[in-house]
Amino acid sequence: MERKQSLFVSNPWLRYGLYLLLLLPLMLGREATPANELRYLAIADEALRDGHFWCFFLDGAAYADKPPLYLWIVMLLRRIIGFHCLPVIELFSLIPALLTLRVMDRTFGSSLQWPVRITAELSLMSAAWFLGSAIVLRMDMLMTLFLTLALETAWKILRGECTTRRKWLFGLYLFLAVFSKGPVGLLLPLTGTLVWMAATGRLREAGKLWGWRTWVALAVPCLIWWGCAWAEGGRAYMDNLLVHQTVDRAVNAFHHKRPFWYYLYSIWYAMAPAALICLPTLIWGAFRRIRLQEEERFLLIVSGAFFVLMSLVSSKLEIYMLPIFGPVIYGSFAVLQSLRDTEGCRRSAENLRRTAFWASCVILAAAAIAGCFFIDTVNSLPG
Repeated sequence: MERKQSLFVSNPWLRYGLYLLLLLPLMLGREATPANELRYLAIADEALRDGHFWCFFLDGAAYADKPPLYLWIVMLLRRIIGFHCLPVIELFSLIPALLTLRVMDRTFGSSLQWPVRITAELSLMSAAWFLGSAIVLRMDMLMTLFLTLALETAWKILRGECTTRRKWLFGLYLFLAVFSKGPVGLLLPLTGTLVWMAATGRLREAGKLWGWRTWVALAVPCLIWWGCAWAEGGRAYMDNLLVHQTVDRAVNAFHHKRPFWYYLYSIWYAMAPAALICLPTLIWGAFRRIRLQEEERFLLIVSGAFFVLMSLVSSKLEIYMLPIFGPVIYGSFAVLQSLRDTEGCRRSAENLRRTAFWASCVILAAAAIAGCFFIDTVNSLPG
């Protein structure tokens, strides 16, 4: 039995292959939802038909809501395959999801004991909006991957592994996050890392992370993108892209306007079932004054700063919290591990871990069963 556990733990690609198999029935049988997915496919078709590459339109009206990267992927697959093959396009959500698991595990999960480490991974994979985003046609999981890579790189730079290559990579990951989803791709690393440095008295080290190489790697591709969009779409499109879709959404949203407390309750179901274990664990750990390692404090402070910032933004959707699911879950399980090692808390903490483990297994199994036997019901759900 121990050898099987060791093989499963030491080779994460076996686990990722299992996740793929469990989700494959849903991916093969699911139909595109008209609200978002069919709209993205129509935008890609219109761009291919009219020869647009940097600017996008839907039925002739400018669609500057989303940057080009994900739509380029849809367009490329349409050219290669000859039609929109939903399961293939879904891979560009599932593969980023699995790579996000990998980055979190190798950098922030390595200090966890293997039962806690596996449970943290399963909890992230089975979290409602993470699991859903892994198989739908959206750019959010792609942005989450780049943001996770940016946080990993930022942490390595801040803890002393500061190389020229990492500084360029950090800026590149930021650009790719922005190029996937928009300005929110910059807000998480910028706000989170500066708050963490201020909280730990290291604000003078901001230049290590936010030096000229980072800004050049971010700014130059952005200027190329904006310049090409200007040449193709003109000033009106640029006003839509840089003002209407950024400032207006942040200050007085025209879509998805919510009160500032919206995420205080929506996070419970968006990150379920993990939230039902992780958030109470954080409260329990705070009351017990659990001391965390520096990397775990980094995860939780960065997540908290982003949560507060996005709560102040006018436009709100549950999926906007997706990039901090990994940091919150792994930070919470680090607290749970400390509680498991604390006299008087061991049994309760281990029971919580087991509950999280089996709840995650049930969710993933239910996804496979739904794909195999209830796919018509899934396709009839509003979307």
